[in-house]
Amino acid sequence: MKVHVIYAHPLADSFSAALHELAIKSLRQAGHAVDDLDLYRERFNPVLSALDREIYHDPAINQKYVANYVQRLQAADALVLCHPVWNFGWPAILKGYFDRVFLPEVSFRLVNGVLSPGFSNIRRVSTITTYGSPRHRVFMLGDPPRKNGTRFLRAVMNRRVRVDYLALYNMNNTTPDSRARFMKRVRKTMLAY
Repeated sequence: MKVHVIYAHPLADSFSAALHELAIKSLRQAGHAVDDLDLYRERFNPVLSALDREIYHDPAINQKYVANYVQRLQAADALVLCHPVWNFGWPAILKGYFDRVFLPEVSFRLVNGVLSPGFSNIRRVSTITTYGSPRHRVFMLGDPPRKNGTRFLRAVMNRRVRVDYLALYNMNNTTPDSRARFMKRVRKTMLAY
């Protein structure tokens, strides 16, 4: 299977970086081809410019500046997102990626008022993430990142897509043991792809 991994964290020595490395290594160990996209290392421009917005609804030209990113998604059988949760959402660079790359006739199609998913090629989606907040606080706020990582992504993928959401809550108060247990869970999930 070809797995497209999208990683969003600026620090090479972060726990997110360790999770990203573990995901890549485990997927390759399981025999999968990995297309790794490190948004910071590739200096992805997350800004939706005035021009990007003007051409957004024109499929003939809306992919002009992000064609490589679109092609990578269209070639994938599976998608893995690896990122922290900041301010109850995706890091800005990842949000900008979705704004610029998940375009009409790419991530969704609208024909006669009927919406259909654009990424029918993707059969599995996993999110690997950490939260600074404890789970009870996130739950009280409705856990918007989980909804984005499951409901939103499911809506633009293959109708039978399998979705995994691996979250480590209360990251600021974790212990070496709790981080090791989470890494074991990530490894097990990636090896089972």
